[in-house]
Amino acid sequence: MTATEFKAKCLDLLDRVNSGEIRRVRVTKRGKEVAVLASPAEDGEAPWNPMSMFGAMKGSIVIDPSIDLDKPIYEQVFGTTVEADMGLDEIDLGLESHGA
Repeated sequence: MTATEFKAKCLDLLDRVNSGEIRRVRVTKRGKEVAVLASPAEDGEAPWNPMSMFGAMKGSIVIDPSIDLDKPIYEQVFGTTVEADMGLDEIDLGLESHGA
């Protein structure tokens, strides 16, 4: 089928391929095949489903048993140990205040 024909019948062809009435449509331009329209099932490819990725990496991450995931988080900031629940006013960064 030429590209011009395909353009004129595109929506109808999509419906017919989807219903299984037509297995595939080869589109040509100047006598050269430039595209093939086929249902995903015809190509052996399942339709994309975002939920198919859910759990794809299950079991691929191993956490070192010596790491305590319930322990409070600590971070080094300018040589000062900072607890995750400390407010900004409680952190001494060793910076001098600039007064007016």
